[in-house]
Amino acid sequence: MFGSDGGLDSGSANLLPSSSSPWHNIIVTGSLIDDLGIGFRNSFKRVIGNGANTNFWNDYWAGTFKLSERFPRLFRLENYKECSLMDRIVGSNDAAVRRLNWDWSRVLTGRLIHQVVELADICTSIVMDVSKIDSWSWSLSSSGCFSVRELTGIIEDHGLPSVNMVQESLLNRLVPKKLEVFVWRAIKKRLPVRCELDKRGIDLHSLRCPLCDDELESVDHTLIFCKHALDVWDRIYSWCGLGNFLNLSIGEILRGNSPCNMSCIGKTVWQAIEWVGAYFIWKNRNNKVFRDKIRTAPVTLSEIQLKSFEWISNRLRGRKLDWLTWLTNPSSYFSL
Repeated sequence: MFGSDGGLDSGSANLLPSSSSPWHNIIVTGSLIDDLGIGFRNSFKRVIGNGANTNFWNDYWAGTFKLSERFPRLFRLENYKECSLMDRIVGSNDAAVRRLNWDWSRVLTGRLIHQVVELADICTSIVMDVSKIDSWSWSLSSSGCFSVRELTGIIEDHGLPSVNMVQESLLNRLVPKKLEVFVWRAIKKRLPVRCELDKRGIDLHSLRCPLCDDELESVDHTLIFCKHALDVWDRIYSWCGLGNFLNLSIGEILRGNSPCNMSCIGKTVWQAIEWVGAYFIWKNRNNKVFRDKIRTAPVTLSEIQLKSFEWISNRLRGRKLDWLTWLTNPSSYFSL
């Protein structure tokens, strides 16, 4: 999937969901992005420099095909099948003075001569810059450089609901954009929990929750009904002075379930706390799955208190939060 310099190979689109490739999760994620109509997996294009980091026969440098597939008989006669573009095309940026350096296992005759002529035409038509190394260009950016920030913006444009739609509460100016994306994925059941992965044909050894092992791992179970999540939510509600936690659905919580006595800004603050809470519950789940570690509810609450204070105080214009008040009486900010 990736070239020698770490770029995305266009051949990755041919890998099946059941592939054992270590990049399987990246390919699946690319498929989900493509489902939004973005064309992510085909957006990386090879840019030829001196040809040193491009495989002559097996990389997609000549178009949408590999030379090993276009000229299979010539490929079988190649002595060094891992040769680079530089090994076979010797010369300068001027195609007229380039020299083609072949290394066949025997003398070519008959139709093979015509295939070599066709291969030579491809080699002399390629644009090269011998002063630069081979690289990749990302067609979704005007600069040609891949950026997570730009990709996030593209995903938001294609996937997140607009402010004029029913789900306008999915926008919250007091948290980073990544939380808006996380919340949208949670409500749309697009988090990679085991039940959702199983629906997409990914074979797993178990569909049970990795934290409690009591129920199947769905989005609602992971973020709300798992006993570890419930413990965290109980502590959040207690910390904010809102009484007992109500077992609502993930959509009801993340879209906004604030008490009616909160001010407009206060409702936004409370929603931000809920989003941060769900986000850290999800992070705790990932720590268990990928590191076999789990944080206790008191530790998770401390992380939620710290990060929500940091994010909200940095974005709440014209007002300054006090850390001690935030720890002991955050509900005082619900009436701002």
